[in-house]
Amino acid sequence: MTASSFNLGAFRIDPEVNRLTKNDQVIEIEPQVMDLLVLFSRHPGEVLPKAEIAAAIWGGQAVNDDALTRTLWKLRQALGDDAKAPRFIETVPKRGYRLIASVARGDGGTARQASRQDAPGVARMPVELTVVGGVLLVAIIALFALPLFRGAPAPEPLLQTGSVERELMLQRADAFYAQYTRAENEAALRLYETVLAGHRDDARALAGVANALVQRTLRFEGPDGQVANRTTLTQALESGWLDSEEARPSLERARAFAEQATQADPGDARAWRALGLALSTLHEFDAAEIAYNRALVIEPYEWGALVNLSEITQDRARAIAYLEQAYEAMTVRFAEDAVLVRDWQFRIGLSIAQQRLDAGDHVGAERWYRRVLSDYPLEPYAVRGLADLLRNGGDTLGADALCEDLLRRTGQACERATDP
Repeated sequence: MTASSFNLGAFRIDPEVNRLTKNDQVIEIEPQVMDLLVLFSRHPGEVLPKAEIAAAIWGGQAVNDDALTRTLWKLRQALGDDAKAPRFIETVPKRGYRLIASVARGDGGTARQASRQDAPGVARMPVELTVVGGVLLVAIIALFALPLFRGAPAPEPLLQTGSVERELMLQRADAFYAQYTRAENEAALRLYETVLAGHRDDARALAGVANALVQRTLRFEGPDGQVANRTTLTQALESGWLDSEEARPSLERARAFAEQATQADPGDARAWRALGLALSTLHEFDAAEIAYNRALVIEPYEWGALVNLSEITQDRARAIAYLEQAYEAMTVRFAEDAVLVRDWQFRIGLSIAQQRLDAGDHVGAERWYRRVLSDYPLEPYAVRGLADLLRNGGDTLGADALCEDLLRRTGQACERATDP
């Protein structure tokens, strides 16, 4: 997709050399990122559906939403745009994206700047996610794993000719896996293995097998065939089960599948996260941290990796920071994956509040209980947690009002609210 130079806000855009210039600062971007910017510049103020963007940028190749999300994220980074308060590219929930900045062509023509009021809705986006180090949290530790290293080739699209059935099978396997029950984990494992029977190098299926093997061993298995009911990596490590001769082979097998996934597609964040999970169960925490961070380089909003990092770090402050970043990343992902995010985000928020409370930070705990309630009104445990904080701080009337509202609207009493 070629185009002549143009101005976008304070930026000079030179498509032929994939270059943005602002105040003598030169920013080089990848060809596909420039193609996306040129596409937007040709339709300022118009909402471009994802399918239309994919057709224009990838030339009819079948790609999933991750490829577009990554490319859009790189463009926003180059422009210094904040998707939460965009100045250039606006997300229109369930419809697509549009350019809201003015475009000035070399011929003097200026495309109009879209007004914010034109938009039917504005999706919330991230705070910048800072990634450093980090060990795993609640049942989310084994969570799914959702792809690009700068300079690495983009993965081949999954949906090649004749592979629709494979994609449907993988989607079904992912849905089973995310339920975290023994039966559905086994169903997911069977489906991932079926895909691999015909496509040995499918990174998504390889990572899925690795994750399902880890979850089976960590959560459901015990000595002499006993059925366990663990929910965290910490519980499994402290039990000694993961070091047993019975558990070790399965975990090593999971590591092998995850490593094969990273080799099959080095640009797949799901593969690196699966490797981090397997390494964590084998006590290889430094290597796990590296794997999780590689996943986050590929996909900055891979909130599962941030959650996992929060558990393997020994630093309480860092663990809380990872969880807070995960919560914000989930906010970004909500429009694309509402069902899964909804089931887990409030739990992350509650965990942050509880950890701040345990650290003696009552102000921070109150802030996070209120944050959860702003996103998930009347969440019972958040209401109870906030009410307890208020009552302990002397605000009995405020605490009673919260509990009365919960009872009136939902029929649940504060004292019966339990940790989800």
